Amino acid sequence: MLYSNLVMSMKKYYGAHLKECIRINELFTVHYFEFSKNYKFHGESHDFWEFVYVDKGEIIVTVDDESFALSGGQIFFHKPNQWHRHESNGEIAPNIVIVSFACSSPAMSFFENKLLSVGQTQKSLISKIISEFTNSFLTPVNAHTTTTLERNAEALVGSEQLIKMYLSELLILFMRDNDVGQYSMSKSNRLNSNLEFILSHMNANVSRMMTLADICSYSGMSKSAVSALFSTSLGMGPIDYFIKMKIDLAKKYIREDNYNITQIAEMLGYSSIHYFSRQFKKTTGMSPSQYSNSIKALDKN
Repeated sequence: MLYSNLVMSMKKYYGAHLKECIRINELFTVHYFEFSKNYKFHGESHDFWEFVYVDKGEIIVTVDDESFALSGGQIFFHKPNQWHRHESNGEIAPNIVIVSFACSSPAMSFFENKLLSVGQTQKSLISKIISEFTNSFLTPVNAHTTTTLERNAEALVGSEQLIKMYLSELLILFMRDNDVGQYSMSKSNRLNSNLEFILSHMNANVSRMMTLADICSYSGMSKSAVSALFSTSLGMGPIDYFIKMKIDLAKKYIREDNYNITQIAEMLGYSSIHYFSRQFKKTTGMSPSQYSNSIKALDKN
């Protein structure tokens, strides 16, 4: 009798097959380039999607026979088989991200010739794509002639799947609403607001030295709160990030080739060129002069 009641109480469940509006089929390239102010690319077309995101600076994008400026914080999508060219504007040395991938989902029609603004949520996803790419593949992100990706035999588990997930999420968020920031909860918005407030202050004072106490005094936050905010959002401490801002700006100045190394060090508040060079090498893995030579070599390609 007990067995009979148990059988009668069992329900049959029917699973729902989850729909995918975006399905990434293949990944071709993930690039992060730091170009000089005079960089020019001859142009190409290919049978897969590509987006170009300007992290800093500005580039000129040519699509078929139309050219326009793409500024920092903007992203443009090239549809398959569309001829396109990217080049610096001759004044500003840009940092750009280029990701190319195959996706045959009908929803991708949304992105044809689409220029969008990128906010903090999307920036974070782009950073995660680059990070997981470096876990998954040995191909350098600044390799200029990539045609085949070399897998990393010691990649962290799930790295390639995370690239696919982050890229899909990025595209879906753009499709939902072009006004970035609508997907965060109020607490997240407050944290992003605090972070942007501090980053704006850092940027305005990048030409001088700054301590954690200075940042806390300006933001009205405790040292632990500021440190936790940067660690969670940017993966490093506030002073490490401030140094990175300085070195990123130094790299930009070097690529624009308007100042010598001594002048750049002084412009960024360093009292000693030797201290500047040590910090530059610690951050980038090369000296300022080595970095300059690598940029000049890239321009010749």
